Amino acid sequence: MNGDENFITAILTQAVEDASYEGASKKYLKHKVSAIDWIVSYDPQYQEYCKMLGLDPSTIRNKILKNVNMTITKKQNNQIRLNTLPWQTRKYGQHTKVCSTIWQERR
Repeated sequence: MNGDENFITAILTQAVEDASYEGASKKYLKHKVSAIDWIVSYDPQYQEYCKMLGLDPSTIRNKILKNVNMTITKKQNNQIRLNTLPWQTRKYGQHTKVCSTIWQERR
């Protein structure tokens, strides 16, 4: 993989990690909800990133839904409801955190 592909893989990996967050931190719950929406709603940027890696967005989405627990627990839901400020969503194409590439392991 080249540098761009590694970076896009890291973005998709971070989205999956955020979507599967199991804690109750308001900060990370914001990212969880945003990541779930980004993946499930077929966000155009998500689709483009998958295509840039030669992956079918629908196939990857379905694999994520099948293999990643994205359930929002009762405790998390209560924490989300307590948050009265507008949420700032993570922009997956704009952060630079380097992540492990679980996609290679799951293909």
